[in-house]
Amino acid sequence: MSESTTPVTRSFRATLWPWLVLAFAALIAVWHAVDFPDDLDVEFPRVQRPTFSRRPPPAYRLAEPGDTLDRAAIYLSAAAVVLSVSGILLTRKRTGLWTAGLALSGAALWHASTPGPTFDGWHGMGWREIFDPLAPPVLRISLAIAAIALTLIVVVTVLRKRSEWGSLVARARLAGNLGLLVTATVLVLLRQFEIPGVEPVGYWPRWSFVLGLLAFDLALLKAIPKPPAPAPSRIRVATSLGLSSLAWFALVVGGISLTWYHRPLSRLRTVVPGKIYISAMPTKRGLEVAQARHHFKTIINLFPEDTPQRSPILPDELQFAKEHGIQYVGSPSDEESSSRFLDQTLALAQDPNAWPILVHCHGCMDRTPAWMGIYRFIVQGRPLDEILSEIEQHRGYRPKASVTLLYNRVLPPRAPERYAADPTAKVLKESAKGTPDPALQPAGARRRRANPEAVPRVSRRVGPQAHVPNLTPSRRSLEYQKTPSDPLIHEPASLS
Repeated sequence: MSESTTPVTRSFRATLWPWLVLAFAALIAVWHAVDFPDDLDVEFPRVQRPTFSRRPPPAYRLAEPGDTLDRAAIYLSAAAVVLSVSGILLTRKRTGLWTAGLALSGAALWHASTPGPTFDGWHGMGWREIFDPLAPPVLRISLAIAAIALTLIVVVTVLRKRSEWGSLVARARLAGNLGLLVTATVLVLLRQFEIPGVEPVGYWPRWSFVLGLLAFDLALLKAIPKPPAPAPSRIRVATSLGLSSLAWFALVVGGISLTWYHRPLSRLRTVVPGKIYISAMPTKRGLEVAQARHHFKTIINLFPEDTPQRSPILPDELQFAKEHGIQYVGSPSDEESSSRFLDQTLALAQDPNAWPILVHCHGCMDRTPAWMGIYRFIVQGRPLDEILSEIEQHRGYRPKASVTLLYNRVLPPRAPERYAADPTAKVLKESAKGTPDPALQPAGARRRRANPEAVPRVSRRVGPQAHVPNLTPSRRSLEYQKTPSDPLIHEPASLS
C-alpha cells in the first residue's frame, strides 16, 4: 500500500509547494496593508503620534514607483529571463515555448525597470509611453518597434506549436504548471488596472505584478528539463549556476540603473509642478540628469553642513551650483535664527525669480518633508490632516515626534487664524502635552559645535540626544565664505 501511495504523495507535494510560496507572499501583501505601526519615538517617547493615512504608512511607501515592489519585480523578471534562456539551452533544437517565455520575461523586465508615473512629471521610458503624446517621437517609435517585435516572437512561437497545443496543455496540467501559468497571466494583466477608491494607489496592482511574476518563475522552474544524458559533472553544474547567477545579477543591475534614471535624485518628489521639488542629498550625476529636465535656479539645503554630520558629497553639489549659476542657500548649525531662516525659505518658495527650486536635506525623511508641510499649510492653506498624511506616505512612517513639536512652535505665529480653526492642530497640541520643546530652551543650550574635521562624514544621531529637525539657518548661512576646507563654495546670490 505504501508503495502505491508514495508516488501520489510526492506528486501532491510537488504540485502544492509553489502555491504555498504564492500564498505566503500574498499574506505579506495583506499584512502590510492592515498592520499599523505603533512604535514609540525614542527621542520624545511621551509624544503621541497618531496615524492620519487611511492605510498603514509603510504600504504607501511600498507602492511608490521604483520602490520595494518594483525592485522585487525586477528581481523576479530577471530570474524569468535566466530561466527561459536555460530552458532554450537545455532543449537545444526542441525549444518548445521557451522562446516565447524569454520574450515575455524581457517585456516584464523592461516594465518593472521603468516605473510610472514618475514623481517629477518626466515622461518616462515604459511601454505606456507609446501612447503618450508628450513623449519624444523617437522614444515612442523605438518602444513600439520593440513591443511589436516581442509580440511577434510570442505569436510565431505559439503558432508554430499549434499542432502540439493539446499535448502541451496536458503535460502542463500533469506537471502542475497550467494553474501557475493561468494565475500568472491573470495577475500580470491585473497590474494594468487600478482599483477605484482603494488606497494606497498602486499597491495592489504592483503586488499583483509581483505575485504574477512569482507564479511565472515557479512555472518555469518546474518546467526546466533535466540535462540530457550523460549527467553533467559537478564542475559543469557549478559553472552553469555561476554563469546564471552572474547573468541574473547583470540584468538586475541594468534594471535598477534604468529605474534610477526615472528618479535620478533619491526621494525626488514634486511639491508644486515646475516650481518646487524636494529630494534627498543629490549626487553630481543625479543633479546633471535632473537639471537637464527641470533647470533649477535655486537649491535650498536644509541640513546644517557645518556639523560632524556633514555630507561628503557637499563639495560636488556646491561645484555644480557654481558651474550652472544656481543660487545655493544652506542651513547653519545654530538654532537661534530658525524663525528667520524658515521665513526666508518660504519667501524664496513664493518668488518666481527663484523657480524652479530644489529643497533637500540628507535623506528627505525628516527636515524636508517637515518643510514641505509648513509650506503646504502657510502658503497653500492645506489642512493639517492632509499634510501629515502626505508626509506619512512619503516617508513610509509616521512623522517623528519632533515634527509635532516643530509644527506647534512655528505654525501658530505664521497662520494664527487657520491654525486655531484647524481641528488637527488641537490634536498635535494634545499629543505633545507634557513634553517640553528643546528648541525653546535658553539660547545656546543646544548649540551644535562646528565641524572640526577636515574630511566630512555622515552620521545620524539617535536616542535621547538627537536634535529636533533644524529648519533654521541664520543670515550668516546664506553668505558663503571661502575656507580651506570648502574651496568650492561660491559667492552668495541676493535674496532680495
